[in-house]
Amino acid sequence: MDNKKKLIGEKIKEIRKKNNLTQDKFSEQIGIEPPSLSNIENGKSYPSMLTVLNIMDKFNASPIDFFDFEYLKSEAELETEIFEIIKRQPYDNKKIIYRLIRQFAV
Repeated sequence: MDNKKKLIGEKIKEIRKKNNLTQDKFSEQIGIEPPSLSNIENGKSYPSMLTVLNIMDKFNASPIDFFDFEYLKSEAELETEIFEIIKRQPYDNKKIIYRLIRQFAV
């Protein structure tokens, strides 16, 4: 399954749930059939541009609401990315990062 399809589907499902709507009600409001919405939310198909624009218009969503996937990464993916970013930093930056992290280690 295409990972981007799945991520976009998760974001659309998140918008729907944030608005306390069933798939039937949400699909009615954005002008698609419920099975199409189900396929989108399950990562089986991409939404059309018209569907994305309807969601943006009716639910005050922005493009970033569809394409910001950073917080959807797994814990292992986040840890790997954090460690790689830290490894590339100069020593002075690592000291600052260390002090910041210590603030959370309560």
